[in-house]
Amino acid sequence: MFIPFRNPLLKIVTLFSFCLVLPVWAQDQEVARVDNWTEGVEVDFKEGQTEANKEKSSIAQISSEIQSLKKEVIGLNKELRLLEENMLFPSNTRFTIFVTINSGKFFQLESIKVKIDGRFVATHIYSEKQRLALLNGGVQKLYMTNLSEGKHRVTVFYTGLGFNGRAYKRAANLELEKGPGSQYLELLITDDETTQEPAFKLNQW
Repeated sequence: MFIPFRNPLLKIVTLFSFCLVLPVWAQDQEVARVDNWTEGVEVDFKEGQTEANKEKSSIAQISSEIQSLKKEVIGLNKELRLLEENMLFPSNTRFTIFVTINSGKFFQLESIKVKIDGRFVATHIYSEKQRLALLNGGVQKLYMTNLSEGKHRVTVFYTGLGFNGRAYKRAANLELEKGPGSQYLELLITDDETTQEPAFKLNQW
C-alpha cells in the first residue's frame, strides 16, 4: 500500500526510520532461519545415532549366534570322530599306541617309528612345541589299529639327541599277547639316573 507524504520533511524522517528498522528485522529473520535449521540437524543426528545403535546391536547378536554355532559344530565333530572310531575300530579288536615322557634330562625326542609284525605302521617327527607338551605331562595318541587276538611283535625306533647333544638312536621290542577287547601300548621315555642314559619302556595295559 502506497502512503502519500505531503510534507517533505515527514517523508525524509519516515524513510530514514525505515532504513534503520529494516536491517534489524532482516537479522531477526536470519537468526530464526538458523535456529530452525539447527533444530532440524539435531533431530537428524539423533535419528542417525539411534540407527547406528540398532545396527551395532544387530551385529553383536549375529556375532553371538555365530559363536554359538561354532561351539555346536565343534561338539558335533567330536561326536562324529568318536562314532567313526567305533565303526572303524571295534572295541574287541582295537589296539592303541600312546607316547609319554616323564623326564627329558638325557634325551631329546626327534622322531618315532613303529613296526608291528614286521610292517611299519606309524612314523612321527616331533616339533619343539610337541616335545614341550609331552615333557609337561601330555599324552600323544600315536597310532590306532585293529589287531587280532594272539601273539604279536612290536618294535619301536627312537631318534633324538642324547647327553651333550650327540645323536642318539635306540630300538625297543615287545612280544605281546593280544586278548579280547581293547588294549593299549604305552611308549614311555624316561631317564635312568644310574647309567645316566635314557630308558625306553613298552608297557601293555
